[in-house]
Amino acid sequence: MPTSTPTTFLDLQRAVLNRVQVVLGSSTADSVSTLYASSFLNQANHDLHMRKNWFWAERRAMLQTHAKYTTGLATIALATRTTVTGTSSATVVDLPAWATAVTGMGFNNARSGGKMTFAGAVDVYAVSTVASDTSITLVDRYIASAALTAGAYEYFEDEYALASDFWRLVDARQFSSAYMIPVVPRKDFYARYPRNSNTALPRVCTIIELGQGADTDWRPRVVFHPAPDVVYNIPYRFITRNLAVDASGVGAVNMSANTDEPIVPVRYRHALTEYALSLWYRDLKDDQRAQMALQTYEKLVATMAGDTEPQADHVRFVPRRVAYRTAGPRRAPSRYSTGTAFDEMRDG
Repeated sequence: MPTSTPTTFLDLQRAVLNRVQVVLGSSTADSVSTLYASSFLNQANHDLHMRKNWFWAERRAMLQTHAKYTTGLATIALATRTTVTGTSSATVVDLPAWATAVTGMGFNNARSGGKMTFAGAVDVYAVSTVASDTSITLVDRYIASAALTAGAYEYFEDEYALASDFWRLVDARQFSSAYMIPVVPRKDFYARYPRNSNTALPRVCTIIELGQGADTDWRPRVVFHPAPDVVYNIPYRFITRNLAVDASGVGAVNMSANTDEPIVPVRYRHALTEYALSLWYRDLKDDQRAQMALQTYEKLVATMAGDTEPQADHVRFVPRRVAYRTAGPRRAPSRYSTGTAFDEMRDG
């Protein structure tokens, strides 16, 4: 156990370099040594947070869904096939207001990335752009053999961006305990729902990771089935990928400035130096020291897990059942298995 616990990124670097007996000066070799120590410490920070959902890395967020929108009618000419024009008729007098903001919600009635179906067909079309209240451009061409003239449509959204620092769910099996929405593998989800066109209270979901156009940055999103029919506020808990903070408290994936700190509580930060040392000695082909440092790290991780998790002999909180009903959205009984047997799901 070190006599003092390193706090900042600079402290951690010095702790590693002191252990390998590197005295910092101004030479190129010293700069390379610091670079290695920095890289190994960030790797250590990521390894630690891949092993367990530590309480200090847990975050909470609220996802607000978009209501289904069906106001007015739609026309699609075969000459264009990707241009949807909002219109009305003698019986449906209201025009669509696709580019108009939903009162008090912070988003419009339709937006890029949303989905549309037409005339009751099951084919789903993604929205590319919303040019005005009565003009939408689709990503793909309308495939019906006849033009759509003043026909019914549905606009809905089944995909939603997750928090910008989202890494993974706290509970990989369930997206939201408030709504009991199980998470299933992407392959199973898309095999079961190749056309995700139904709208209702979501009952199952999957997590996808997409770039936006030419942007290949990781973009975590959740896809619901059915797509939400009204606005729901869905809370969820996740592990942040911002494993460091700067001197102002702004999160970052890695430590870079000397004053940056890992989000690990101070009392546990020396564990990072042990893993960094194991990588240092591994690269020097010093297997004995690498193994010793790794074993020390593993013991520290086990101690941390014991410190941060309730033990069987500790007092446990048991909530008391109270006979009352909450004023939340009503839902039909789920016909889904929340286990791993996705093939038990019987609903379409």
